Amino acid sequence: MNQLLSADLWPTLAELSNNHHRLWAAISYVSTTTHLSFSKNDVLVCDASDNAIKAGMTSAAALRNIFHDGAKIYSFEGLHAKTLIVDSKVVIGSANLSENAGIKTCEASLLSDDQQIRTLVRGFIEQALKNSKPVDKLFLKRIEAIPVMRVEKCPERNLRQLNVGISKLWLVSTGKLSERIVAAEASAEKRGQDQANKKLMNGDYKTEYIRWAGTSRFRSEAQAGHLVIEVYQKRRGCRIEVYRAAPIIHKQNHGKWTRFWLERPLHENVYYSWSEFKADLERLGFKNISPKSTRELTKRASQVLACLE
Repeated sequence: MNQLLSADLWPTLAELSNNHHRLWAAISYVSTTTHLSFSKNDVLVCDASDNAIKAGMTSAAALRNIFHDGAKIYSFEGLHAKTLIVDSKVVIGSANLSENAGIKTCEASLLSDDQQIRTLVRGFIEQALKNSKPVDKLFLKRIEAIPVMRVEKCPERNLRQLNVGISKLWLVSTGKLSERIVAAEASAEKRGQDQANKKLMNGDYKTEYIRWAGTSRFRSEAQAGHLVIEVYQKRRGCRIEVYRAAPIIHKQNHGKWTRFWLERPLHENVYYSWSEFKADLERLGFKNISPKSTRELTKRASQVLACLE
């Protein structure tokens, strides 16, 4: 589903944000709480720098209200993005979170449930978080004391750039882990799962992991925001199951192994025929594919994903 929002931007987003499971937003300037409903453990990255507060672009009072609602707020000076994820939906657009946006201005925002777009936006927001300052009670108290003198724009400054790249698509061969490994790494697995569960965007989803050891492109290059198509065979002679692409939401590194935590639908246990999927890949130009293959499929990602719809 892809929909372009303009006059219906805020009514649509208000409806989406009501009774949501999790909301992540990176919106440059925030001066109202009218359009979105934030709640506990939601995430907002905005420009709450002294310059943005002085210019009236971001409101300390609005941030105080969002903070009281339980959301985690971060300040990224120079942020100019306008994007958010509400559960399984993603929005990329032009509107700040203000009273004027979409009312006194003409805005355009793409609303989509495309998995690749969502994972890219998620990766962008996670990178923004790493470059941001947490907004806590002391931060709010300080910016509330800054006098506001509205100007057309904030002073120019040197901006930090975030390199998001592309959402890679990986084909990964997996099998059943030995009971010895499961038992030996139980505590590490629990720590990884706790971290991954915090990043679930929707209550209808769960976390599962792929454990990878040794040296490979997949282990070194795959990261949060990439997509994985898992080809699972419990043991030799068992049926081969191909599962729909799932996003990596957490990468847990260890000296001897890496766990890639995936987000999957809670009640979906659908798998696809290996022979049919292999035939689809060959038609798309991929050669020498086997159930034991682990390789990148990014160059034909949209066509590959369509094979598993």
